[in-house]
Amino acid sequence: MVDVDLLRRARDTVPPRLNAGLLFGEGGFCVLGWLLHVAGFHEITVFGNTIAVADPARGGAATHVVANTYGLPIEVVESLAQLNDRTPSAERVAAITARLDELLAQVSPA
Repeated sequence: MVDVDLLRRARDTVPPRLNAGLLFGEGGFCVLGWLLHVAGFHEITVFGNTIAVADPARGGAATHVVANTYGLPIEVVESLAQLNDRTPSAERVAAITARLDELLAQVSPA
C-alpha cells in the first residue's frame, strides 16, 4: 500500500536542485536520495553511493529501499530514477514534481 502522506511530503519539499545519478552528492540529492531523506534515512546512509543504501536494518539497492519504504512498485521507482537522470538539470525538478503529482493522483482518494 502506497504511503500517500510520505509521498505527498516528498513532493511538497522537493529541493530547488536535484542531481543525476548520485543518491546524495556534493551538490545535493537525486530523486531517490531525496525520497530516502524525507523518509528519515540519515544522509550518511546515502552519501556518495549511486545504487545502494548503507543501513544494516533497512539497506540494500536504492530502488528497492524506496519501493519498500513508500509502498510503490519497483517499476515506478525505476522509472522515476530514469526520469531524474535523463532530464536536463534545469528541467529536472519540474519533471520530478509533475511525475510525483501524477503518482499521487493515481493513489490518492479524490
